[in-house]
Amino acid sequence: MSSEDKKRVMLVAFDGSPSSTAALHWAAEHASQLQMQIEVVNIWEYAESALDVAGVGFGSAGYVGESDPQVWSEQILKEGVATEFGKRADEVKVSSIEGSVVRTLVDLTRGAELLVMGSRGHGKLADLILGSVSESCAAKSKCPVVIVHGPA
Repeated sequence: MSSEDKKRVMLVAFDGSPSSTAALHWAAEHASQLQMQIEVVNIWEYAESALDVAGVGFGSAGYVGESDPQVWSEQILKEGVATEFGKRADEVKVSSIEGSVVRTLVDLTRGAELLVMGSRGHGKLADLILGSVSESCAAKSKCPVVIVHGPA
């Protein structure tokens, strides 16, 4: 495959929040104009409890069914892509990846032409405490970043 035949990747960070849904919609509207292939990603982590840290917890084996972050991630991706793309959902690449959100997204930007993400995920309070994922990714990304604001 020549470099001319290879589709450029538009990476879309999706967590099911209103602004990530707006980002997915933006990507769907602009991908063909920009001649890019959409890849929708959800990054998740297993949360450690105090018992896990002490060595007496269950770790990732303690999650059951939909409480498992990986199951939740895959479901969020499936529902979001199906809602946005309908019958064309099978044409969209989706990836559920375990890891630190900012670090993983920045690593993924090495293979992308554009990163599209929402302006808020967890909410204003979490952003104050944790810092903004979109701000961190915009500062560290290896490709241009489009930050889409969700409904007011």
